[in-house]
Amino acid sequence: MALIKDKISFVRSIGTIVDVDMGVVDKVFGNAIPVSTSLIEYDTATVSGVLPDYNSFRNTANVISKDGKDTVKIAPVNFNNSISKDAIDAEAMKFGENIYGDGIVDARMEAMLNGVGKLHLNALVGTKKIAYEALTTFKIAKGYQGKNGTEDIVFPVPAANKEVLDGTTHKLWSDTTNATPLVDIQRAFDAMLIKPTFIIMNSATYAYFIANANVLTADNTSAGKMKNFYVNENVDGTKYFYRAGKIIYDNVIVDVYVENGVYKDKTGATKKYLEDGYVIYTNAGNGDLYYGGIPKAQQGGVRNVRAIFDVDEVLTIDPPMEKVVYRTAPLPVLKANEGFYSQKTF
Repeated sequence: MALIKDKISFVRSIGTIVDVDMGVVDKVFGNAIPVSTSLIEYDTATVSGVLPDYNSFRNTANVISKDGKDTVKIAPVNFNNSISKDAIDAEAMKFGENIYGDGIVDARMEAMLNGVGKLHLNALVGTKKIAYEALTTFKIAKGYQGKNGTEDIVFPVPAANKEVLDGTTHKLWSDTTNATPLVDIQRAFDAMLIKPTFIIMNSATYAYFIANANVLTADNTSAGKMKNFYVNENVDGTKYFYRAGKIIYDNVIVDVYVENGVYKDKTGATKKYLEDGYVIYTNAGNGDLYYGGIPKAQQGGVRNVRAIFDVDEVLTIDPPMEKVVYRTAPLPVLKANEGFYSQKTF
C-alpha cells in the first residue's frame, strides 16, 4: 500500500475525519469483555424481595432464573464490513499518489487511507449508537438473529422505569414557563430501587434544563432558598461527552452529563447519538460491553477468535479480488436492571 508523503490536501482531508468519543460507553459499560463463543452469557441482577413488571427476554434469549438473577444467553450485534483494494487505491489516487508511492506518514493517517481506520470508525459509530438505543429504549432493534429471524434484543429493565412526559400531568421541558425539570428528575430518582449517581442528556435537552428558572436558583439562605444546580466551570468545550454540573435538590444528588456527538447515516444525513428530550439515569459500571467470538474460516472448519475486533486481508482467485475485512461483535449489556431509568421530556 502506498504511503503518502507531505501532501497538504491529504492532511486536510484526514482532518475532517473525527474520532468517535466513546465517553458514555467507557462510563456506563466500563468493562470490555471479549469471549470466544458465538453466544454471550451473563447475569442480570434483580433486587431481593420485589417482583417488578419487567420487559421480557422471551423472544430473544435463553433465560434461566436462579438465586435472584436471570442468566441470559444471547448473540451479539455483528458488524462485518470490508473494502476492496481497488477502492483503497482509488482513495490514494485522490491525493496524487499511485500504488507504488513511498514515504512515511503518521500511523493514524496511514490506517485511514488503507481502509482499516475507516472501517474501525464505522464500527465505533455503530457500537455507540446501539449503546444509546439500549439506554433510552431498553432494547436494540433487530439486534438478534434467532430461530424466527431478526428480533429485538429487549433488556429486562422494569417497564415502569421508562417514562414519557405527557405535557399535561407533567409539563414538557420545552414549555419553558411551566416545566418542572427538577421535580421530574426527583420523581425518577425516587422511583429507582438502585439510585443513580448521574444523568445524561443531549445539548438540546440541556438547553431547556439550564434555562429553567428553578434550576439556577441563586443562593439566598435568608429566604430559605438553596442553590439547586452547580455548573461545572471547567468544561472543555471541545469534548463531545462532558460533565456539565451537579444537581443538589431535596434528596437528589446527581451529576449531569451532556452528549454532543453526531454521526452520518447511510444516506449522509447527520443524526444525534442521543435523541432530543431523553434523560438517562444510571451509575458507572451498571453495564458491560461484551464482544462475541468472531468466526474465521480455516482448513477443515471454522474457529472463533476471542478479540474486540479482527482484520483480515482476503485474496480470491475466482473472481480475482483483494480486500480488507473488518469484523467485530459488540453487545452493550444492561446488567443491573433496577439501575436504569429513561425519561422522554419533550
